[in-house]
Amino acid sequence: MDREEELKFLRNLKNNFFVVVLGRRRIGKTRLLLEAFKNPAYIFIWPNKSLSWIIEKTCEELKIPSFRSFGDILEYLFDRGEIVILDEFQNFLHVDKSVFGEIQKIIDGRKFKGKEYKLIVCGSSYSMLNKIFYDVASPLYGRKTHEIRLDYLPLEALYKIGIDIGEFVKFWSVFGGVPYYYEFIDKKLSAEENIKTLLFSKQAVLREEGKAIISMEFGAESKTYNTILSAIAEGKTKLHEIATLFENKVNLVIKYLDILRKEFNLVRRVTPVMSDPKRSKEGIYEIRDNFLKFWFSFIERNRDLIEQEREEELVQLFENHFNSFVGRAFERFIAELIKSKMLFSKSNFTKIGRQWGKIPKAEKGKNTYEIDIIALDEKHKKALCAECKWKERVNAEKVVKELAEKVGYVKGLEGYKIEYGVFAKGFSKRVKEFNGKKVYCFGLRELEEKLKRR
Repeated sequence: MDREEELKFLRNLKNNFFVVVLGRRRIGKTRLLLEAFKNPAYIFIWPNKSLSWIIEKTCEELKIPSFRSFGDILEYLFDRGEIVILDEFQNFLHVDKSVFGEIQKIIDGRKFKGKEYKLIVCGSSYSMLNKIFYDVASPLYGRKTHEIRLDYLPLEALYKIGIDIGEFVKFWSVFGGVPYYYEFIDKKLSAEENIKTLLFSKQAVLREEGKAIISMEFGAESKTYNTILSAIAEGKTKLHEIATLFENKVNLVIKYLDILRKEFNLVRRVTPVMSDPKRSKEGIYEIRDNFLKFWFSFIERNRDLIEQEREEELVQLFENHFNSFVGRAFERFIAELIKSKMLFSKSNFTKIGRQWGKIPKAEKGKNTYEIDIIALDEKHKKALCAECKWKERVNAEKVVKELAEKVGYVKGLEGYKIEYGVFAKGFSKRVKEFNGKKVYCFGLRELEEKLKRR
């Protein structure tokens, strides 16, 4: 589970409370709540049923007397001292919005009379929950006492599923930090075979998962956000490139991107690590969610093949491009290990990210450079400059030589003590030093040791 901080918080709740738990679909909200409390009154709010059906179903499952209103059920459960969990709470927007007014009156009334209430609601749709709790016109505005936003599980927690490190990197590149997806893994099969089964076969259980996430979050505006996310997955990562899909209406695209970034946390703006993010004109957009990144790259992008049932061609595209997809994810994998201090645990890095820019006075040909990772300890003026190679038999000496040349183009590293890092599947040649500077070489076996120690 590894949600120890959240579990501790929930179990230490005292007196009256009205907690809102938000998180991406499949992130583990329900499991967290059912693990935090013993025998709570758990009620699932069905999206496609009538309120009377939900009331009858609830009374039957909880083995309580029959009631006519949902509010009466809550009053009865609160009077018994029950902790009530309402799962997929936002579905009341489709079922019957009047329930929000009922809950408001109950909360306000019990608070006024000094009576007990312990209520937790959770949901997967940020957009709908925002309407319920952050719209001043909503009956429940200002009523919640606490809010928990569940993010992705960290690498060390996910690695406990117990598979080979190389296979784990592949799974993580697709599933990211969403625990639910890992439950489908058949350990007798390779990562590639698992992914084909789960996403590409005719009966694949996760083939339409991306569509479900987008539909749940954006509803009527799904088409717009689908267009933006598809564009980013296909390589249109700059603002002006995305704007071409919206008649070059840059301000409109900025609005949509801000919503994706700030409200849904599905997209992030990335700038060179040595630049000022607020002033940099080099910013690009990338999909933050690994699964959606994969889904838009391989499923949605090839929707025509799916509709024509050309599965063999779809699988061939996957086999041709998956290794390079994992290679890009491997950079983020290493960055996460550094940020969480599973690597360089004694370091004090304050900034970690990619670096790119133009090569000054470049001759004809390539006039830009890119460094996979630069980690800065700004206080002690130390910098780790690293490259990530999803390959076997990497010649670290050659990689560091090229890396050192690129580091020479970076403005802002003057006065820093530079160290180099090379991360790869394996090495044909390792080095410990280059031009008097320390070099770290990490293969998959060394990375596995770091993860196991946690």
